[in-house]
Amino acid sequence: MKSIAFNNVKISFPQEQGVVIEQLNTVIQPQHITAIIGESGSGKSVLGKSIVGLLNRAEVTGAISYGDMALTSEVQQYLRGKEIFYIPQDPATALNPSLVIREQMEDTLYFHQLIQGNIALEKIKQELLAYDFDDVERILSSYPAQLSGGMQQRVICALASVIKPQWIIADEPTKGLDAIARKSVYRLFLSMQEHLKNSMIIITHDLDFAEHISDYIIVMEKGRIVEEGSTKEVMQNPTSEYMQSLLASMPKRMIHHE
Repeated sequence: MKSIAFNNVKISFPQEQGVVIEQLNTVIQPQHITAIIGESGSGKSVLGKSIVGLLNRAEVTGAISYGDMALTSEVQQYLRGKEIFYIPQDPATALNPSLVIREQMEDTLYFHQLIQGNIALEKIKQELLAYDFDDVERILSSYPAQLSGGMQQRVICALASVIKPQWIIADEPTKGLDAIARKSVYRLFLSMQEHLKNSMIIITHDLDFAEHISDYIIVMEKGRIVEEGSTKEVMQNPTSEYMQSLLASMPKRMIHHE
């Protein structure tokens, strides 16, 4: 599996908020769940989008690489979805509102793996069953708007699983969710990682979720990495004042190992 590396990466939006990421250097190792944490405006979502080339009007300098390949816009376009699967904050934006789920999953499977017909449909059904859909036929014939947010998220995970990417990047998967829904997402992502045996980047402001889902943490403040290390180290013995302040303001923990 390939690592994702940032070498002196600077990201700015000249016509808007200016510099968002400042001279960032880090290597995100494969076969881990890495959490990128920080408050709103820290640059963590921009960092995630920069990997898959989803930054409109941005100026990016420095180098982002995937293994020994530079992530140029052409390479990003080729890898996006196929090897690096990006899950946006709002699951609905990852799905086409004008197509039923079956059409979207069949199109995706054909585009990335040239599988179609009954073989494709059977693979899709198996993936949906793996994500606890007991009414697969109804889901396949539904439009995204006919599904709850949680169902949409499970559909996207099934979509990722059917493609079997090397990396999954999930942007704020627990944003706006209550404790019960957060636990559900926690179990969902652990299940996906176990199912795919892939690498993950979880972008989140939810420290409790990050602590339980990840084994490595990168802490961002105002476009810079201020601390990184194993999840246990960062959560129990933070070295930066910023991380110490985040932990001090952390609400009562809502997720527990089961």
